[in-house]
Amino acid sequence: MRRIPSATTQLIPLILLILSSYSPAVAGGRSLIYREVNLAGIYSHRSASLDFHPMAPHSAAGFELLWKNSAGTPGRLNPDAADLHLQFVYDPVDDRVETRFQDAWVRFTEPTSGLQVRLGHFNLPFGLNPVAEPRGEVLQPLAALDLGFKKDWGLALQGQWHGFACETAATFGTADELRRRRGRYLWSGRIGIPTYRDVQYGISLLYGTTSATGQPTSWRLATDLVYMYHEPFTTIKGEVAFGADGHTPVQGLLAGLTQILPAYPLWGIETQFRAWRRELQPEDLIRAESAIGLWRSLPGLLILRLHWRRHFSTESLHRDDQLFAQLYYYGY
Repeated sequence: MRRIPSATTQLIPLILLILSSYSPAVAGGRSLIYREVNLAGIYSHRSASLDFHPMAPHSAAGFELLWKNSAGTPGRLNPDAADLHLQFVYDPVDDRVETRFQDAWVRFTEPTSGLQVRLGHFNLPFGLNPVAEPRGEVLQPLAALDLGFKKDWGLALQGQWHGFACETAATFGTADELRRRRGRYLWSGRIGIPTYRDVQYGISLLYGTTSATGQPTSWRLATDLVYMYHEPFTTIKGEVAFGADGHTPVQGLLAGLTQILPAYPLWGIETQFRAWRRELQPEDLIRAESAIGLWRSLPGLLILRLHWRRHFSTESLHRDDQLFAQLYYYGY
């Protein structure tokens, strides 16, 4: 198993703060711990091979510790919630097991204004805003195709403004890495309709440096839309983004549909298409992925998922048809 880098020591105060939040001394606090197991495999038609899934979601085992406090004192920031989601991930590319934080944050809230301050590892406020990010999700966001990640380490502020949900974050731009690199920074922000509405839309901006783009400075502007019909049975989502890596223009889009069958609520259908383009000379670099599949809720809090996928890239001039299978458990 890979050792956690020494930079983990920089996070000891955060981890202790999260764990201390579960102390019975915190009046009114409630905590839950969930166990998680994910088995994900893929068959590639191009290489005629069957292997563990080489990208998120990886095959992994882990746990998630959640804590929620009662209402705090008005006029001050009160510890409100905390989340520690840790996985032991198998990486088939390097053939090793890694320890990874999926979520590791603590949140403070001022009850009167609704201002929230979050510290740790969390979803960037950019692009599609997950309503209640389901664990074991396999349809990855557009940011994962572009930047290679959707979560980062840092500090975020969230509040309400004239009926809109506003959030901004200053992060390290290092994704899962615990070590901050000199000169690396990332700022992101989003304003949109709150997630309890049937129709949600927003606009977001990202600016800074990341290792994925290979450029000193990158920026993105995105708009997104989510429509829920007879929640939770039908969800339609879309996102369009554009920007630049240095002086290289980039743009991308995502469209997806999730449908729970009303007559058979243990069954669901999901499909998604996403593409990203970099305007290079003499030829643009285009990466695209389409997926369609079924999922079935099984006894014992298990979910079985089967997908057909097609990957396309002009970088290596190839396309690949793949079959993806997942067996996922998340429960007490």
